[in-house]
Amino acid sequence: MTVAVVCAGFVLSPAVASAQPSARPHYPVSYEYRDAAVAEARNPAAAPLGANDWACKPSTLHAEPVVLVHGGGNTRLLDWSALAPLLANNGYCVFALTYGLLPNTPAPLGLVGGMTPIEHGAQELGDFTDRVLAATGADHVDIVDHSQGSLVSDYYAKFLGGADKIDRLISLGTLWHGTNTLESATLLTQRATEQGLPLSVDALMGPICPPCLQIQHDSAFIAKLTSGGAAVPGVTYTDIITSNDEFVIPYTSGYLPAPNATDHVIQDYCPGDRTEHTLLPYDTVAAQLVLNALDPSHAERPTCTSSPPNS
Repeated sequence: MTVAVVCAGFVLSPAVASAQPSARPHYPVSYEYRDAAVAEARNPAAAPLGANDWACKPSTLHAEPVVLVHGGGNTRLLDWSALAPLLANNGYCVFALTYGLLPNTPAPLGLVGGMTPIEHGAQELGDFTDRVLAATGADHVDIVDHSQGSLVSDYYAKFLGGADKIDRLISLGTLWHGTNTLESATLLTQRATEQGLPLSVDALMGPICPPCLQIQHDSAFIAKLTSGGAAVPGVTYTDIITSNDEFVIPYTSGYLPAPNATDHVIQDYCPGDRTEHTLLPYDTVAAQLVLNALDPSHAERPTCTSSPPNS
């Protein structure tokens, strides 16, 4: 796996030290992706620590529950094993779903989310958000998402009524303008066509991973989402990007040009941070930027670390 500059072992962000209600548990926070992988292997489909306490009631300080939306080909546990307990320790009611499971598919593939069309995932997110609002009594949620989850969340906001229910939308490794990850596959199919072989990217990827086609920069889905601007009025957007992103190509696709959007590049804070796409949810700089976006009045500048990279 590509490397990221993060703190090893069980560590806490500086913001975690704030006083918390004594009735709520305090969770260990690991920024090691391997710990999340071990937890997923031991208990597939589980929620991450700190998430999905349906009895949680938001405090006056943090009145909006936080919904975590994972990336494509992922699960709530693999993506949010650091941020879920971190946010819970900071007094937030935290909820996480795994969306986009392939129907009638056995494990392990059947346990991996983000594999159905993005529109389907957005509807699942909408249903989950309604459940969170009903359980907590809140009027709005804040959403923290990763990768494909940003498109799922924004589609929900723009086309499925989510704008009236979302206050803040905070995205890690987003791709508002799509990505060029299938460019080599496109060249391969062009060569095959020239040789008279009936091969296409759609035929190869469509049945296996519809979102893999939807996230490409020239897809009909991206054109629809960005028509008139991807940002939805009334929602506050924060984008957290890494210049080392090997999945969002180019990484500048994560910039959202809108008056209600703020873009952060990890390396603008810590030039030596080697975090790439997959490990953004396990980067301590990204974690602090998430906390800042959720609570701007108590924002702190992220601290760079010289710890060995996570791998």
